[in-house]
Formats: sequence, C-alpha cells, structure tokens
Amino acid sequence: MMIDHWMQFGTFAQKDYFEYPKVGMYKGVIINANMAAYAPAGLAAFLLEKTSSTCYMIDPLTHAFQHNPEVVRNQTGEPKSSVKSLAEAYGEPVASKVGSRPILPEELATDDALYCLVEKCVEYQRRQLKDFIETSDAAKYLDNQALSGPYAIIPPYFYMTETSAEEWLPININSAKYTLEHLREVHQKVFASIVIGQGILVDENIRRMILEEFLSLDVNGYLLWIDDFDEQAASRAELIAFLNLARDLRTHGTREVINLHGGYFSALAAGTMGSGALSGVSHGPEFGEYRSVIPVGGGIPIARYYIPELHTRIRYRDAVRMFNEKNWLETAKTFHENVCDCPECVRTIADDPGNFRLFGESNVKNIRRGGGIVRIDYPKPETKERCLRHYLERKYREFTAASDANPQVLRENLKSGVSKYKDVAGLEGVSHLIKWEKALSQQAQTD
Repeated sequence: MMIDHWMQFGTFAQKDYFEYPKVGMYKGVIINANMAAYAPAGLAAFLLEKTSSTCYMIDPLTHAFQHNPEVVRNQTGEPKSSVKSLAEAYGEPVASKVGSRPILPEELATDDALYCLVEKCVEYQRRQLKDFIETSDAAKYLDNQALSGPYAIIPPYFYMTETSAEEWLPININSAKYTLEHLREVHQKVFASIVIGQGILVDENIRRMILEEFLSLDVNGYLLWIDDFDEQAASRAELIAFLNLARDLRTHGTREVINLHGGYFSALAAGTMGSGALSGVSHGPEFGEYRSVIPVGGGIPIARYYIPELHTRIRYRDAVRMFNEKNWLETAKTFHENVCDCPECVRTIADDPGNFRLFGESNVKNIRRGGGIVRIDYPKPETKERCLRHYLERKYREFTAASDANPQVLRENLKSGVSKYKDVAGLEGVSHLIKWEKALSQQAQTD
C-alpha cells in the first residue's frame, strides 16, 4: 500500500537531505509561505537541484494572522520581515494588521474581503516560486516536476478550537469554495487544510460538524494538522478519534489525506496496518512529527538518538544507559544485531562499539542564567549530522515496512519493542507502542 512521504522544508542547511538516503524517497516538499517570501530564488534553486523527482506545495500560513501579534514579531517588536512580505502579498484585510492585532472572523465574513484574500493567496502559491524556477538557468537543462508548479493549491485557512470552531468554520469552508471557483478553468488540485485543537478530536459533535462541512467540498484532498498532537503522548481514545477523522476524510480512498506532522503511528495508519486511513505523512528532517500551531521556544538543543524498535528519539545519555544495561555495546556485531544496522550506524561504529559516543559528542558552553553562569552541553555539528542521517535512514525503513508488511507482522514488531525495552525504559517508556497496537487493532476490528 503506497504511502506518500512528504518532507517539511526547514532551513537551507538541511537541503541535502531531501533526497537522502535515496533519490525519490519523498513524494514532495512542503514549504511555508513566509519562507517562499523571504528567499524565493534560493528555494527555486533548491527545488530544481535537490528534489528532481519530487513535487512541492506551499503552505499559505494564513493562520499566523489570527493569533497574538507577538507570534509574528521580532525582538524589536516589528513584524518579522518574511511575515510582513507575506502579508503585503496577500493584501487587505491582513496587510494593515500584521504585527499589530489579530484578524477576526467577522473581518472575512463578507464575500469581497474573503474572495480578495483567496485570489491573492492562490496566485501567490501558483506564481511565487514558479516564476523564479522558469527563469532559472538550471531549468533549461533539468526535467523537474517543480517546473509545472505546485502539486496542489491550499486555500487560506484558520485554526479552530472547541470555542472558535463555529466562527472560523464558515470562513474556512467559503475560502475553499472561492478557491475552487477561482481555479475553475485551471486543472489544478486543491487541498483544504483542517487545522484544529486536540479538544475537537474527542468532542464528537464538533468533530462531526467540521467533517460534514469539509466533506461537502469538491476538493481533491485534505491537509490535517492537530495542534501539538504527539502520537506518543496521546491517549488511545485520541488516537482512535484521529483515525476515525482521517478515515472519514479519505471517503473510501478517493481523496488524499496528508497528516502534516506525523510519526510512525501515522505511517502505520497510512499503510497496511491502518488500511490506508491516510494517503500521506509529512515531517521535518530533524523535528516536526508533531508541532504547535502557535510556535513556542525551541529550548536547549541536546543530542538525541532514534531507537528503531521504540520509534522515538531519546536523549543520548539515556540510550547509552539502556544499551549498557543490555550489554549491546560490548561489540559492534552485538550493537548492529540488537539496535541498528543502518549505513550511518555501521559507518559511525566502524567495528568499535565505543564509537557510539559520536552520537552524543557535545561542546560545553557557559550560559548566563539568573545571577550566575551554568555550563551546558551543546551537540557538535557532526553529532547532529550523524543523528539526522541515522533518523532519516530509519524513517525510510519505517515507511517501507508500513507500506508493504503484513499487518500481523507490524503488530508483532510493536509487541516485540515492548518486550525488548520495558525492563530498561519502564512501562511508561514503551506505553506508546501498546497504545498504537491497540488503537490500530481496534480500528481493524470495526472495519
């Protein structure tokens, strides 16, 4: 069962990983509209040179204008330049309000105001990168999917919670309708974004209301984003509600449904074990398997190693503790048999299990905290590179297995992860595997 594997574009420093570990691994690239506003020429070059076999979409990021203005301000209190450029491209009613106050549903309730935003937002997606791509010297010599423009157009969208859904839902639905009307003469896919708070997942009445409205649209698919939905921390009830929503949106597999920020549970849901509840899953090269709608601080970076059978990143020092307790760092052979034999781990370990330390090497920096100085370990650039390459190698294997493996084999693999790690990770450290297996098994029984 084919799973469309999408990658979120973060920074140009990560550009080499969009065809790693192999060319054609990813269906496409999802780019935030403010990044397209900030560096269109650089993104055009990236799409031509680093994503030859993939397509792209531009997330219009219109929800950014409905939040507290602090979200889009820089340290001087001014609107961030990329967001300001985006607001100017979209025009009124957002252009004059960016960084000063949030846009309200009533300001988009009139047909003229909303249609104006839709028209400019749609044309921005259609032309912003395509114009740079078409004029690039590299375009003359490359046969690239990016030359044909975005894979799908995403109507302007706004975040909905239990308390705001009744006000924002009509705006979201009309936005999609106007987008379809604007593109009536153009053979272009349209994907409607459904961006909701976690509370809506378990509120069946609101979820049903939203579902019915979005299913009435003549769109090709949906982008699904549940605010800060960590698949590992979610309850079984939340996981089942997520599966129900995705399955209903798929409408018997005729529409594409992409989880914008998903991990291994989403891959399982999209594959044989979940009977194609999703058509695709997206994440970032380093992070992005879940994400808050309203950005929060990044915190202090620490070295994390992705443990394959736990399907999660854990702190390097915790990984070392567990592997030592299991005696899996006695020899390279033991490590590769029990933990990971991906090319990055084979290359890094190089027949010496002591080289696992290279996944955790850090530089100590002095940081001022309160009235004193504290010493904090920051991963070396080489450490981050190794952890990233290992993570992407494992993601490739996960998506392949989720696509092709017998569902019973996938269930047994989850149970094996529980048995293998519960004595060193504790039941809390493996509880997500138990919840995933039960949620997907329960769904299979109701199909």
